[in-house]
Amino acid sequence: MLPERLNLADAAAQLSEPFAMLDLATVGDLTVSLYLCHGVLAWHRHLDQDELFWVHQGAIHLDSERGRVRLRPGELAVVRKGLSHRSAAAVPSTVILMRCTVVPGRKNGRPRLFGTAECKPRRVRLDAARQRLRAPHRPRTVARVEDTQVQVALCEGTWSIPEGHPHDTLLVVLDGAVEIAVASGTVSLRPDQMAVIPRSLPYQLTSQDASGVALVRREE
Repeated sequence: MLPERLNLADAAAQLSEPFAMLDLATVGDLTVSLYLCHGVLAWHRHLDQDELFWVHQGAIHLDSERGRVRLRPGELAVVRKGLSHRSAAAVPSTVILMRCTVVPGRKNGRPRLFGTAECKPRRVRLDAARQRLRAPHRPRTVARVEDTQVQVALCEGTWSIPEGHPHDTLLVVLDGAVEIAVASGTVSLRPDQMAVIPRSLPYQLTSQDASGVALVRREE
């Protein structure tokens, strides 16, 4: 099975109405979508799922009952279940949204109808996390949504995963260029592109120069 290359710019071109959404991929029990944030969404909360907001283009305000965080391209924040929130943008902005949409009953929901003890969402700058990396092929976890982690890693030369990962992996290129090689062929990725590598599929990542990547996958 050859991982499918997904182009975020192509997906963004399909969104024209404010808060229109397009599902891109499934990674384990997370759905990865792209939505167009323009205007102000009504206040709401999710009792049984976390949500991760990752700005692709533009800029958004992520308001919560614990405060506001501003997100620009390459920045993300996680809104924990039970926290009242809304997203808003003065100009059309595209946002990668990750949330659990499969088997919600197994999640450890913490419903709170009258407020929450959750903290204000924390902004994560992926470019800053990438700049702190010194050694290749050593992923660093920068955020978690449900039982899935978002990691940043440096790919330089060849990085082999001979047994594959026990869970699906979403690979997003932050900078540079990366080639995914599996038994059936290769897929080349550049910034603004991503691919899902199915669980237990042996693969190899290759980059001629040091390239930054983000990995989204369940914790073991």
